[in-house]
Amino acid sequence: MGIRDKNKKGFFFTTIAIALSIVLILSYNVYTGYRLTDKMEAIEVRIDTMNGFIKDMENDMENAIFTVGFRSLLSVEDYMMANDDFINNLGTNLNNAFDEVFRQGTINAEVMGLMKNNTFAYWTNKMIEQADKTNIILNFTVNGATITQTEPWMVDIEVDLRINVTDKKNTASWIIDKDFTKKINITGFVDPLYLVNNDGLVNNTIRKTTVTNFGAGLSTHVNNGYYREHSDAPSYLMRFENNLASSPYGIESLVNPQKLRDANLPTSSRSAVDFIYYGVVITSNCHIQQITDPDFFLDYSPTNHRDFYQATCTS
Repeated sequence: MGIRDKNKKGFFFTTIAIALSIVLILSYNVYTGYRLTDKMEAIEVRIDTMNGFIKDMENDMENAIFTVGFRSLLSVEDYMMANDDFINNLGTNLNNAFDEVFRQGTINAEVMGLMKNNTFAYWTNKMIEQADKTNIILNFTVNGATITQTEPWMVDIEVDLRINVTDKKNTASWIIDKDFTKKINITGFVDPLYLVNNDGLVNNTIRKTTVTNFGAGLSTHVNNGYYREHSDAPSYLMRFENNLASSPYGIESLVNPQKLRDANLPTSSRSAVDFIYYGVVITSNCHIQQITDPDFFLDYSPTNHRDFYQATCTS
């Protein structure tokens, strides 16, 4: 009986030990599972936070591109006005000048006043500082900034970026390669053709015409310096380099001889259509009935702006 009692006791203690071991293992697994769940939830929250930051940053990026692009375009005009020449005659071209001033605030290494605290580098540094406050490491690589035109009244600012977003705790990271594009309306900008050809004395601000009946409203169109789409005309951006070839995004105005005389500038017997007036193309022209100014002419051959403006030759 003593041996049997000892065996029973041994079996009992062994069973208890195994049960305790199972309880400990299950408790550890449950604890570890809870910890892993908590960690995964924390990572998920962090990723969601970073996703939200990236979306806000992309919205801010578009706003920054618009602001910097607008000022950069004005700066190119200012540079041309200060040097009284087209941008391609000043040791650069429109694309290079725009890229330089957009990123660095300079043209040909000359600091442009409008770009103070408004370069693209300034705005991206602000974003980096904001990211740092939320424990995010943000880096930008600008591969290029270009300005193009795909419609008459708008220009496209495109910035090729690589964005590196990393959590300071290495929870997550992203590398984003993206082209950001923002449109800028050219209304309100000065026409480079007037700016250079009139020595800055008579400029013309680009505004889309409100005239619909040119037979009766031509004088209103001329006196206000309005612009109209025409596929024979150069686009707004082409005018920065005195490129007077035709464009599907072309716009044109009619030069007002009275404004030239008021500024003591000489007038010409060329067609009043701006890219013809300031160009070299030879056209056949005539005085028209709707405009009595003796120095105002419109062409009728080989181009025919007389009919385009619903005008009638005086003879």
